[in-house]
Amino acid sequence: MGSSIKTTSRRNLRRLDSLYRLLCSLGPDLNLALALTIVSVARSPGLSVNELAEHMDVPQQTASRYAAILQARYELPGGDTNSFARNPLLSLEVCANDPRRRALFLTPHGRTRLEQILDSEIEI
Repeated sequence: MGSSIKTTSRRNLRRLDSLYRLLCSLGPDLNLALALTIVSVARSPGLSVNELAEHMDVPQQTASRYAAILQARYELPGGDTNSFARNPLLSLEVCANDPRRRALFLTPHGRTRLEQILDSEIEI
């Protein structure tokens, strides 16, 4: 019984190491919440901010702030420069079939950043 616990522990340790490397690959400008925002939009292009909030299970104001940061429309606390100012990762566009609705999409830089994350060596 003791050896199966050690095996499980080693397996979990490898999984934790992989997860750690993945999270470190996000870089200093992309925290977990922002990465989840990108993944949510990539999974369902054209989401509204309200739908994004539902997907992420966060308040609408929080989802709106995440989207604004990734669009480079949000000034960071403490006067820090938004690192996405030159290359926003999300765009907010008028929905083709309902001009009252706004839809979130990955920009080309957003797709590139997502691919970099997906290409990081993970084994979970």
